Amino acid sequence: MLNKLLKYDLKYMIKNMSAFYILAIFFSLTTRILFSINQTVIIKIIGQISVGCMFAMIVNILINTMIRSWVRFRDSIYKDEAYLTHTLPVTKNNIYDSKFIQTLIFFILGFIIIVFCLFITYYTKERWLLLKNYIDSITIGLNINTFLFVVGMLSVVFLEVFNAIQCGFLGIILGYKQNNSTIGFSITFGFIAYLLSQSIVLLLVFITGLFNSNIMDLFRSNILLTDSSFKLLVILAIILYLFIIGLMNIICKKEFNKGVNIE
Repeated sequence: MLNKLLKYDLKYMIKNMSAFYILAIFFSLTTRILFSINQTVIIKIIGQISVGCMFAMIVNILINTMIRSWVRFRDSIYKDEAYLTHTLPVTKNNIYDSKFIQTLIFFILGFIIIVFCLFITYYTKERWLLLKNYIDSITIGLNINTFLFVVGMLSVVFLEVFNAIQCGFLGIILGYKQNNSTIGFSITFGFIAYLLSQSIVLLLVFITGLFNSNIMDLFRSNILLTDSSFKLLVILAIILYLFIIGLMNIICKKEFNKGVNIE
């Protein structure tokens, strides 16, 4: 039954997000074409408009993935659609898992579309070598593999934003337990959950710093990290975010299973 729930959630997201994906790719293609032809004044103006629209679509992909995930969560659990959702022969854990997986899928898809659009718009051999040399200058100093560096940094950013989305889920669950001002309470609880999760990450990094002087230097000065400390910090951040996402998943399900007030 989880598969059927997920199917409907994915259809909802595809319906609402496909326009942004298509437009982002369209404007990246038009920008690529306009940047590659003879640069007259009119062509330059149109090219800048096109690249502006492309970046606007990229921002919309990120923002709407978050907002639509929250809206879908709220509408299917607490609004009119909830009367159907809660009559299905599924557990509340299945309902939450469907929303969690749907968000994860479209967040990954959004990242892929964004990278693809930036590649179409800006890729040239010269720019690629320039970017590679810039990253290499960082990784050589840190004595770390370039691929692992890029994957590590992207993973930390991805997990941090995904954690923020799940904090929103917890905010909605707690907010809709209130008798009034549910949206206001949802935003407030979600923001508090996000601040707490970030504080836990910072606290645990600080505790690690008690055993690693180079990590502690982040709190005491502005000196650069050593290669071993940087690797430790990235690995620690990934582990901590995975732990917090898993813990918040358990908390969300626990609170969700306590009951739902449908509007």
